[in-house]
Amino acid sequence: MIKQLSIKNYAIIDHLEIELDKGFSVITGETGSGKSIILGALQLIMGNRADINVIRNKANKCIIEAVFDIAHYRLEYFFESQDLEYDAHNTLIRRELQANGKSRAFINDSPVRLETLKELCSHLIDIHSQQQSYLINEMHFQLKLIDALATKRFYNHQDILSEYQAHYKALLKLQKELQQVHGQGEGSKNQLDYYSFLLEEIEAANLKAGEKEELDAQFQRIENREQVLSALQRVYYTLENNHQSEPINSQLSAIVQDLQKIAGIDSNYQQLNDRLQSLLIELKEISKDSEILAEQLEVQELNQEQISERLDLINNLEQKHRVIDFNELLELEIDLKQKVSSISNVEKKIAKIEAEINAEQSLLNKLADKLSANRKVVLDEIEDFIIDRLLDLGVKNAQFKIDLTPLEQFNKNGKDQAKFLFTANKGMELQELSKVASGGESSRLMLCIKALLAKYLNLPTIIFDEIDTGVSGEIAGKVGKTLHEMASQMQVLAISHLPQVASQATHHFRVLKEDSQGFSQTKFLKLEQEQRVEEIAKMLSGERISDAAIENAKSLMAG
Repeated sequence: MIKQLSIKNYAIIDHLEIELDKGFSVITGETGSGKSIILGALQLIMGNRADINVIRNKANKCIIEAVFDIAHYRLEYFFESQDLEYDAHNTLIRRELQANGKSRAFINDSPVRLETLKELCSHLIDIHSQQQSYLINEMHFQLKLIDALATKRFYNHQDILSEYQAHYKALLKLQKELQQVHGQGEGSKNQLDYYSFLLEEIEAANLKAGEKEELDAQFQRIENREQVLSALQRVYYTLENNHQSEPINSQLSAIVQDLQKIAGIDSNYQQLNDRLQSLLIELKEISKDSEILAEQLEVQELNQEQISERLDLINNLEQKHRVIDFNELLELEIDLKQKVSSISNVEKKIAKIEAEINAEQSLLNKLADKLSANRKVVLDEIEDFIIDRLLDLGVKNAQFKIDLTPLEQFNKNGKDQAKFLFTANKGMELQELSKVASGGESSRLMLCIKALLAKYLNLPTIIFDEIDTGVSGEIAGKVGKTLHEMASQMQVLAISHLPQVASQATHHFRVLKEDSQGFSQTKFLKLEQEQRVEEIAKMLSGERISDAAIENAKSLMAG
């Protein structure tokens, strides 16, 4: 709860210190006295966006501070996770604004980001304004109410909801990832078919590195077969089988024998012998190779037509794919293999993600079914409580029902759609609340919901900004009693203009505006018993307080 509130240099407030206590506190005052200004200062503490126009004196900082007792909110984990000092009974939150637009936030004197401040204050303060009454028409708010009671009834409901939301978040991430992968592989099926066709065609040719050069050589040999064979046979014949004279190799062998006889006489003779022996060995190799090449040419397995067809196939592939040479054709084959593999991997990745999505959806369906079952159990309790309270608040013919229907698609809270159905008229069909409830009825219905939450949950401090708008007389008194009852579970602050509401408060504060030294200033006074009687009497009769108004005020406070 809020223990202290300090406001400095904010709007028409120079310096204001407010001490608050548990229970029901009411804030009253004339229009324009500054009640809404105090609310605005609290909203800054909650992390709302700052406006430098609220700074009273631009030469100084605007400082809003609040001290909280958070002993019953189980927030130790938050302070640990943010590496902040934890003080159960005196947690200090401060917001500073400067005229240059800079804003700073502190928790227990440690600077924090605005998001951190907002998160903490969401556990500490709930400000209910007239605008917030419209939340009652939103499905997520309606489900939040149902889940609040389901959590009270079923100890693991919140765990199931948290698990569901974690998997729902994972599902959204997978769906986004799938969309991105589809984008990467857009048209991938057509590309895969096209590249696979080209690759199969090239692979069917069974190309080998250096193959074309060898085929060209074979083609040239076969096309010039007679000339090549004649030359090879002449080499062999001349070296080995010349019948007109002794073969060259035989002649050279005889010369070598002669040189060997004189090689020991002089080193020059030895060199001649060595050189001639090398020449003789080389000529014998030439003779042998010529014979072998000639024999190969004579028994060549591939004929000219087969080689020509093979070369035509390779040339056609080169022209089709517009490559410069055979080596580039081989590189194209490797590139196509990589593309087919890459696209195939995209298809596999898509299949993998789709399988993961199906698994998440299956689990989400099971969790959503559990959530729905728990929610259905508490619907009657919610309906009965709200109808009873609406009757107390003067909506005599109130009928209220919650229509919980399943959805086809998942949302962050499950697969349920909640509709609050309402009518305030006897014999009229129940319709969606947003279509039939007046502003005053919506406010009273929201008050009933807050009372319901206060009964079952450990809510933070709640501040009502004129929740009693549109009511008067006996109904206003019942609104006050409802606020008083809520205050037994939590700290309740209400800004009100109705004496019936003010009379039900445990603590009464009056806001007034004073003019001093050419400036207007807001004052905040805690009223004692007699001052309270006078203030309520003034609310009843105006500035001229009659004896009857005094007695009426005392009667309201006693009742």
